[in-house]
Amino acid sequence: MASGLETALQRALSVRLNLQISLSQLSIIEEWMDIHLDRWLEHNPTPPDMPDGEGVTYLAMLGSDLRRVWWGAWGDPRGFVPRMADYFKLCNIAKSDANLLDQVGEQLEPKLVGSWIGVWGGKVTTGWHFWDPHPWPKVEPMFGTHEAKFQLKKWVDDHHVERIERFTQAIGDDAFSELELAVPGTTVDEQVAGLSAGFVHFTGAPLDAAIVERLRTVPVPQFALAVRIRGGKVVRVGALAPGVGMDAIAELCRDARVGLDDKMPKLVGALGEGLARVEYGRAGERAGVDVYLEPGEPAAQQPAAPPSQAN
Repeated sequence: MASGLETALQRALSVRLNLQISLSQLSIIEEWMDIHLDRWLEHNPTPPDMPDGEGVTYLAMLGSDLRRVWWGAWGDPRGFVPRMADYFKLCNIAKSDANLLDQVGEQLEPKLVGSWIGVWGGKVTTGWHFWDPHPWPKVEPMFGTHEAKFQLKKWVDDHHVERIERFTQAIGDDAFSELELAVPGTTVDEQVAGLSAGFVHFTGAPLDAAIVERLRTVPVPQFALAVRIRGGKVVRVGALAPGVGMDAIAELCRDARVGLDDKMPKLVGALGEGLARVEYGRAGERAGVDVYLEPGEPAAQQPAAPPSQAN
């Protein structure tokens, strides 16, 4: 009989394979991008690399129009940090980016760390993230004095936010930082009102009434606000909701007036074990809906998909 570690390793390799298989369905993935995505997959630790043989958490995101894809992984720093160091070296990480990671790591001493990679706008973007909460007073000094910092500080003070839920950092040109903040309120209605207030605060415009109504149908009050900062300005705000079914996502896309690719339900079914969360994001004039799922093992006897002919 296979040991627990062997089973965990087998599962980790299956998840990796399933992520690779999914790429053939995405016309945005150009041939040159494969090497970057494969390199990222290969540099995540497997259970034998982890201090207690524990698994690695993976999350995959697909934009509703299949124009965006993102993969993330995280776990115990003792298993992740050595693999991340090798990975970022192969990415030719700039000294300033490497120093930032070291500095923030020392300041926050995260318990859950990892790396991520994404494709959108014809580019591959990569970076690191911490997936455990950190008190705001420890996070605040990490930001220089700029407009986004004042906006964040005001929101945190006005709403008595005590901590951030996640910190994400991109590396390379046009790098950004992103914070995830829980939304005040104990009921779905209170939290959705809080999300809309967050959009007013950070973007100047509330959530559309149709989106507010749609979000109010989510059964559990586990909403969050994602605030992305680049060059001292807030460049994107996301409303994160707990996972809902594909039907609700189709309705949210309609309400948000964004495209939903016909292949999406099939791709989600093949890739994941249920939807973890959905995000309505706004960046300037552009809006989008992103679906997050926990990738699982490939379905048994699933024929390999033919490569996409799209350019």
